Amino acid sequence: MDPSLQKTFASNLLYAQWFTDPMCSWSYIANQSIHQFREHFSGRLIFRERLFVLYRELNEFLKQRNMTRPEEFVPKLESVSRNSGVALEVKAWKKNDVPVSSETCCLWVSSALRLDPEKGSLFLWELRKAMYEEGLNIGSTEIIEQISRKVGFNFAELMKGFMEIETQKALREDQVSAEREKVTVRPTLVLENSGGDRVFIGGLMDPELFIHAGEVLLREA
Repeated sequence: MDPSLQKTFASNLLYAQWFTDPMCSWSYIANQSIHQFREHFSGRLIFRERLFVLYRELNEFLKQRNMTRPEEFVPKLESVSRNSGVALEVKAWKKNDVPVSSETCCLWVSSALRLDPEKGSLFLWELRKAMYEEGLNIGSTEIIEQISRKVGFNFAELMKGFMEIETQKALREDQVSAEREKVTVRPTLVLENSGGDRVFIGGLMDPELFIHAGEVLLREA
């Protein structure tokens, strides 16, 4: 369990860590499932979004996949779309107009979550919508500012948080948590009850599975 929650974690509460990245297409597809999960356990859930960086440098990300240009990644996304049945807008990749680092996007989200976790979650969702519904480059400061204002943030405050050492530390903490949990895919849901019983669900997006696992853990706490 997250050490920061050990003293406050009650026996009737479920603790969830959701490892994700703003650029992750599977996380975009899983949004409705995780929303249903959170709604189901409303009042019984401690939920924490963990930012697990997809790539720190776009060229290296592509090189590892034997690619040289973002547009070469499009077939991968089209495959995700076919396999999930969810349409993905890929024009940002086709135009080679994607963030040079998803880590920067994660820092913006980390800043938002530090300011207001509820608005921060909405900010993360709106980033994904901008990417995979509108085909916008969510690494653009202009797009970040538009989305921040849309969800009710003062952009100057969000920018201040983005620059703070504490935000960088929070993101590093998320990476350490991912390593500790041996997370390898996005999204991954890690559930735990007060007795230390745990369920690790990597890559799957069935809300019924999430809910069933959580109910079993609470029943056995």
